[in-house]
Amino acid sequence: MSKQPANKTTTTPPSSLAFEMSKPPSVPTAMRLETTCIKPYDHNPRHSENPEYDRIKASIRADGMDQPLVVTCRPGETDYIVGAGGNTRLHILQTLYQETGDERFQWVDCLFKPWNHETDVLLAHLRENDLRGGLSFIDKAQAVLDAKQLLEQEMGIDSLSQRRLETLLRERGYSLSHGLISQMGYAVHTLLPAIPQALQSGLGRPQAERIRALDRAARGIWKKRDLGDDETFDAMFAVLCKRYDGLEWDLELLRTAIETEIAEATEVSIHTIRVELDAH
Repeated sequence: MSKQPANKTTTTPPSSLAFEMSKPPSVPTAMRLETTCIKPYDHNPRHSENPEYDRIKASIRADGMDQPLVVTCRPGETDYIVGAGGNTRLHILQTLYQETGDERFQWVDCLFKPWNHETDVLLAHLRENDLRGGLSFIDKAQAVLDAKQLLEQEMGIDSLSQRRLETLLRERGYSLSHGLISQMGYAVHTLLPAIPQALQSGLGRPQAERIRALDRAARGIWKKRDLGDDETFDAMFAVLCKRYDGLEWDLELLRTAIETEIAEATEVSIHTIRVELDAH
C-alpha cells in the first residue's frame, strides 16, 4: 500500500514560474506546477500500461525528469492536462510523491502550450508515442478513428472519407497512408469486437492484414456458392473469430474452421475449399 505524503512545509516555486490556474498563458510558456494539479489526457491513445513503466519509474526515481512535461488547458477550464505524451511520466511522478513524500516528485517543470483544437492535442500524443515506441497497433488504430470523429465534429460534417482524412492528418503533421487508415478501420470495426484479447496482447498490422485477406477470400467463395448474403457471412466469420480469440492467436485455426464451415454447407471436400481459398 502506498504511503501518504509526509507532512512538511510546501516549497513554493519562484513567482516568475508560477501562474494562476484561472488564467493560463496565451503563448507557449515555461512554468513549474504541482504534479497533483495536472490531469492525464482523457483521450490518451494508450489503453494498456506502458511496457516500459518500471524502467521509466526507476529512471525518474534516480534522476528525475529528463525533459519538461508539455501541458495545456481547455477553454473555460482551469485544470491543466498533459498536452503531448507524458501520461505515464505524470502518473509515475504522482505515484512516487504518494510513496515517498519527496518534494522532488511534487513539482515538475512544464512547457505550457495554448489550446487550439482537441485533434491537435490527440495527434500530439500520437506523435509522441510514435517517437517513444510501444503503442500497440489497436491502440493507434482507435486513436486515429477518434481523431476522425473529432475532425468531423470540428468541421461540422457527417463523415470524412479515408482520402480526406489522410490529407487532414498529413496537414496536421501526422502522415498515414490511405491503405493503413483502411486497415485501422477494419481492425477497430471488425476485429476488435471479435478478437479483443488477441489485439490487446499485441496482434499487429501484419496479422490483421492476413485476417482481412482471409475474410475477403472466404467471402468470395461464400457468395460464389450462394451460401448467403454479407450479413450471414459476417455473423459466421465473427463467431469463428471469437472461438479462437486468445493471447496466442493462430490464423490457421481460423482458416481451417472457415474451410470446414463452407465445405459442410456445400457438401464438398475441405481440400476443394482450401484450393479455392489459395486461388483467391
